[in-house]
Amino acid sequence: MQRTRGTAASTLLLISLTHASPHAPTPPLPVNCTIEFDHTFTPDELVDQLRDDNIRHNLDRALPVLLSHPDLTPGFMYEQLEHEDWQVRQIMAREIWKHASPSTISKGYTWYLGRSSWERAPTNPDYPITEQLVRVTIEGLRDDTTPYDFPRRRGLCYANASFGLSVLTPIAHEWSELLIRAMDSDDPQQRVLSATILGYGGVESAAQRACEILLPHLRDNDLYDDAKFCAPVLFAFGDVILPHLSEALPSADAQQRDLILLLIKNLKTPPRTDEERRANARYNTITGSVHDPVSSPAPTSMFWLSQLRDRSPAHD
Repeated sequence: MQRTRGTAASTLLLISLTHASPHAPTPPLPVNCTIEFDHTFTPDELVDQLRDDNIRHNLDRALPVLLSHPDLTPGFMYEQLEHEDWQVRQIMAREIWKHASPSTISKGYTWYLGRSSWERAPTNPDYPITEQLVRVTIEGLRDDTTPYDFPRRRGLCYANASFGLSVLTPIAHEWSELLIRAMDSDDPQQRVLSATILGYGGVESAAQRACEILLPHLRDNDLYDDAKFCAPVLFAFGDVILPHLSEALPSADAQQRDLILLLIKNLKTPPRTDEERRANARYNTITGSVHDPVSSPAPTSMFWLSQLRDRSPAHD
């Protein structure tokens, strides 16, 4: 990234900062200023501003300075994936992914479209997809303070869980062992999203555990949108889930039974015309947006996942 000069477009002010003691926290950048990227601070000192702390906006001020720093290297960025602070790890993972898989990120949140919407992005040799990068991205699937931290009125500038879906789904097969392990996480959001990535990634070996996580969400409960979210994920696994669907039928409530029957019908004879999809509407009691929420998913959100933190393991 090139250094930015003092232009009208950037409206940047040149500032001088005093280096902190090596044993003291780096002082925050001035609040009411924009910065010509003269890089008075070192990359290490700027990284200190990215921590999860109680200083408002220091991250927003420091990050563009760090990313334009002449001493910033890919190696330094990868080193931060081992940083002790979770927020530093998450931010640096995001920035690495921007270089490693930009075309995947540009797809936006199209994950609900199913397996066919994912393609492996070209790799950048300077920014390889490493095990630690994947581990940190899977860490970001947890229920944390992103993108909003309401009690403190602060948070990261992006939704790392949605972001993780975007970048991990195309490479789910390559990193299936880590994702399968994440389905046994102590965090229910991480379990659901790991199962989602594996489903849309077409990792059939994960189907049994994924069904244990996702099938309960087809029931008529007090969670808004969970059935709309989970039904197409199950469908993406393919025929391998048919035995698990049949096993769940005897104890299913009315909503879950209809959706299981719809899944079975679609897996055995996928609808090919609008008329066939309209006929499937008799199984659909969860959305008025589409006739068949399994084969033609209704756009939905991930907000329902925030409710999982207060529920017992039997309900998540």
